Amino acid sequence: MELVLKNVQKKHLPLIAELAKTLKIELSEPAEDDKYYLAAMEEGRKSPLLNEQEKLDFISSLKSK
Repeated sequence: MELVLKNVQKKHLPLIAELAKTLKIELSEPAEDDKYYLAAMEEGRKSPLLNEQEKLDFISSLKSK
């Protein structure tokens, strides 16, 4: 689960961090900008992830298990 904190006053961040520790929730800073991810998703939308042979190999490996 991801909780996004926007427009939080800086004075409340220590309290939120302490609550997160108590609840065993990991806080992390955003690594990249949302625009970067949206652009990458749009760019990769029409790109095939696997070629036909790779698809067949993958399906065969699943059937053999």
